[in-house]
Amino acid sequence: MFQAEPGLIIWTFISFTILLILLWKVAYKPITKALKNREDSIRDSLEEAKKTRESAEALLEDYKKQLAQAREEAQKILAEGKMMGENIKKEVIQKAHEESNQIVKRAQEEIEFQKEKALMELKERLADLSIMAASKVIEKTLDKKDHEQLLDEYISKVGEKYES
Repeated sequence: MFQAEPGLIIWTFISFTILLILLWKVAYKPITKALKNREDSIRDSLEEAKKTRESAEALLEDYKKQLAQAREEAQKILAEGKMMGENIKKEVIQKAHEESNQIVKRAQEEIEFQKEKALMELKERLADLSIMAASKVIEKTLDKKDHEQLLDEYISKVGEKYES
């Protein structure tokens, strides 16, 4: 089994102490420096990640606001377009009614004019026929037979002139 030898224990203790002193002098400073650098690097990375996350959240909020504004503007533009379309539709309908009323009025005026013109022509023809009939009556004395013949001629001429 294991026996403890005092000389070996002392030399082991001395060797271990020397090794600790050497490590303390040679390796401790570089190791602590490396650990400190690693700690600083991790802290900086965490701070950078926090700043980046905050920046991303701010950008996200900004984009959400811009998107909401864009949607509002789109709705506003659509509403304005719809209103303009309705106004144009009303104007077109109103103009069409006005034009149709003017066309009807002009047609009625033209009909009235043509009616008056036809009546005037009819009156002129009747006057001409009356003058012709009167001149024939004057040219000869009328007996009953001549009178009937004259009326038949007058009626037939009135009919001919009215038809033409």
